Amino acid sequence: MEHLSTNMSIAAMVFYSILTFFIAPSMANTHLKDKFADPTTAGFVIGFIISLCLWGKFKDKLTGY
Repeated sequence: MEHLSTNMSIAAMVFYSILTFFIAPSMANTHLKDKFADPTTAGFVIGFIISLCLWGKFKDKLTGY
């Protein structure tokens, strides 16, 4: 449970969930309406990939390991 070991990592997890489930899908609905049949699903996937990349880059700084 490394991702819940510090307050900063918990805050990052909250941010990543907001990015994955709210920010990216709403931006996809705005900008990708004509490119996908369901742009919300594309937004979830894009947000998830961005969150994974951010966690991979900043994990050591956030958890203190």
